[in-house]
Amino acid sequence: MKITIRKAISADAEHILALLSPYVKKGILLPRSKEEIVKSSDTFTVAIAKEKIIGVVSHYKYNNKLFEIRSLAVSSRHHHKGIGKQLVAHAIEDILLQHKDAKIFCLTYKPSFFKKAGFMVVAKETLPDKIWKDCQYCQHKDNCTETAMVYSLRSRG
Repeated sequence: MKITIRKAISADAEHILALLSPYVKKGILLPRSKEEIVKSSDTFTVAIAKEKIIGVVSHYKYNNKLFEIRSLAVSSRHHHKGIGKQLVAHAIEDILLQHKDAKIFCLTYKPSFFKKAGFMVVAKETLPDKIWKDCQYCQHKDNCTETAMVYSLRSRG
């Protein structure tokens, strides 16, 4: 199956929302509104197979030096095919092309996946307070079990 990775466009918003929805319902991802996706569509990257969006990732820019990889989702029928890894790699490349000294982090329930993508575990306390702004919307805010990770070229493997 041929997979195409490309930047999202605003017309993709409904499909992105549908792809994120099962993960939001399970409390794995934070909810995103269609309006938010349309407004920030340039921060989303999608994976397409047979003209359907089967995967998505986005990044959030806190400033020119700090970015978060977030909203990673792959259709359940396409798990374990390397699509998530391709999406994350594309997002990292996109960030580093514009901001070569950027610190890229994620908060995840799947640290083994992100370790393979070049991230290493860090203490949550090492991340700036401003990254916790979205936590107020999370159902796990008072009992967070996500792992904080930072991208490192040295940890890739």
